[in-house]
Amino acid sequence: MATLKFKFRDARTWRYMISSIEKIIEEGVFVANDEGLSLRALDTSHVIMVDLFYPKESFDEWKVPEEATFGISFKELSKILRRAQKNDELDLEIEDTSLKVTFSEPSLGERIFRIPQISLTYEKLPEPKIEFTVRAKVFSTTFRDVIKDLEVVGETLIIRASEGGDKLIMEAKGDVEQVEVELPLGSSLLELQVDSPDKSAYNVDYFSQMRTAAQVSDTVSLSYAEYAPIRVDMEYTGGGRLTFYVSPKEEE
Repeated sequence: MATLKFKFRDARTWRYMISSIEKIIEEGVFVANDEGLSLRALDTSHVIMVDLFYPKESFDEWKVPEEATFGISFKELSKILRRAQKNDELDLEIEDTSLKVTFSEPSLGERIFRIPQISLTYEKLPEPKIEFTVRAKVFSTTFRDVIKDLEVVGETLIIRASEGGDKLIMEAKGDVEQVEVELPLGSSLLELQVDSPDKSAYNVDYFSQMRTAAQVSDTVSLSYAEYAPIRVDMEYTGGGRLTFYVSPKEEE
């Protein structure tokens, strides 16, 4: 394989993104080409898809002679990225059968780790085509706080838009407890587009696993339709994007 090298200014962004991905999928194949670095993979239950993309312009250094793929264990990569400090820059470089991970910071010098690549068959998954009826955007802090409230009560997240199209309502029910959070447009809810005031239900655990990635994203976008997968988008500095598609579940 030709030498591949990527240099990114903020290592902590990758630390938090990969930490969320690791909770959902064990391993995956990155693709590097003229557009950028991408990953699209399903969890073993085929309930959730992870779709990560970073344009090559986001990197301070981008060395990709030709399109290439490399397989990685997210558990191993996340273990290394947890060592990233506040001002670290991140270098990723393919060396034969290893991924070289370098953290660099002027006052600390360089710290170099190597993890083995894993041999995986690359399967190009299509992007889901869904006609969403509700689209909303919230601050990432709001998203994280709401999910924390819901996960302590029940296993199912129910999301619906108000009849007037001015609120997004998220709720969870347990054996005896119930919590309902209303997000009005104009405060914690930045945008809301409602074609139909639909509602749908999802496993709240998957949203809990997304919380870490949301720590380094300013906003979180939610797009859904009744009985359809929900799309959760997080955007990052430099044009990076991490998207989760979560299949619906029946209300209990």
